[in-house]
Amino acid sequence: MINKSINKHLLIKIFLYAILSMCACFKITSQEGEIQSEIQNIEKQEEILQQEVELIQEVGLSQEVEKIVQEIQIEKKNNAEEEAKNFHPLVQKQIEQYTSNFAKDWLNTVMTESLKYRAFVQKTLEKNNMPKNLQYLPVIESSYKISALSKSGAYGMWQFMKNSIAPFNIRINSWMDERKDPWLTTKAAIKKLKENYDYLGSWELALAAYNCGLGAMTRTIKKAGSSDFWYLAEKGFLKTETKNYVPKFLAISHILDNKDFYGLDFPEPNEETDNCTNFEEIPVKRSIDLGILAEKSDIEKELLTFYNPSLYYNVTPPDTTYNLRIPKEKKEEVQTLLASSNLPLIKYHVYTVKSGDSLYALSKHYEIPVSEIQKVNKLSGTIIKIGQKLMIPAIKDVAKFTGAKQPEKVVFNGKHKVTEKDTLWNLSLKYNVQVEVLAEENNMKIDDILRIGSEIKVPIIEL
Repeated sequence: MINKSINKHLLIKIFLYAILSMCACFKITSQEGEIQSEIQNIEKQEEILQQEVELIQEVGLSQEVEKIVQEIQIEKKNNAEEEAKNFHPLVQKQIEQYTSNFAKDWLNTVMTESLKYRAFVQKTLEKNNMPKNLQYLPVIESSYKISALSKSGAYGMWQFMKNSIAPFNIRINSWMDERKDPWLTTKAAIKKLKENYDYLGSWELALAAYNCGLGAMTRTIKKAGSSDFWYLAEKGFLKTETKNYVPKFLAISHILDNKDFYGLDFPEPNEETDNCTNFEEIPVKRSIDLGILAEKSDIEKELLTFYNPSLYYNVTPPDTTYNLRIPKEKKEEVQTLLASSNLPLIKYHVYTVKSGDSLYALSKHYEIPVSEIQKVNKLSGTIIKIGQKLMIPAIKDVAKFTGAKQPEKVVFNGKHKVTEKDTLWNLSLKYNVQVEVLAEENNMKIDDILRIGSEIKVPIIEL
């Protein structure tokens, strides 16, 4: 209808222009003004009609796009429902457990926390041709927290034990615990998972071996005479933790992959802009105080600390090569600073020895190894003299005793008095412990309703 109107106006306009031309030829001027005015009116109507056409086209396109989006959403919903139906009953049970309102709030919180590191995890998985859903494994390992500590002493985002780090060049010494480094441990965990898969030939078994150990998994398979994970789970060959570990991962992976269907709302990482993928590493082999480096290079100290979380005191170790992470755009500036041997990059206490002092006492007070005091002051033994001045690296603010070494284990000897909004889910985040562990310690199920005023056991970290 509109197109017909436009064509009609066009014919009228052509006719009027013809009349106008005839008027000019025959010197007829009396009607020219009226004809010009009529042409302008028609052109205005044409413009209005054209705008209506464009609007209708735009609305039509928008409706078409909206229709396609709705079809995709319906298809995804159907796929999610179908996938859930086809899962093993153990997985379906975990899906039910992790889609309660409390559990979904917990998942939203954890996935928002994961933004700090998830772009790097995704990038590393892709680089190694590994399943992208393994990005969800730290959700059940540590709630994506680099300082997570288990009852058994497993530590960090990927929960490495002290006795399992040697093959991956993850180091623990008096200066650092690299289990807290999400970049190193992500590479190590992916390598470990790939080795498990290559050896066992099944992702269910590879994941189970990540939980209980490859040796234990191999012995279980040999004992059962079967390499079918679900058979091992159903027939009681696996410990309860390992039996539930794989179904829990599959359930959470399914839920997070279908977050819209399950009513979850959390942001996605961005490899181009996230800090965790935009850094450079500079090998250093001397003590550098991150606070001083931040000041000299105009880098935020919090960002340097973010990039180097394994350092106990925000000071790099003196005798070990350490890959110092810095923002990508600051590499040349920092390299220039580090190349200057005259530039002091660590602070010192100057201490005058008094009667009764010993290197051991000073070491304990300043929380620095005796060997470091000896090295800085060129002492061959432990004898010091009254009045002697010693330079002691200020790796800590001793007045406040900040930056203590990481704890060795978690002991549930604390008490928490339940308030109105408390659930095991949000308390697990508050006390940095897995919700299943918190429930188990209190002889509860994870979705049990807490009684206001009651007390539950919570972890206290022991050194």
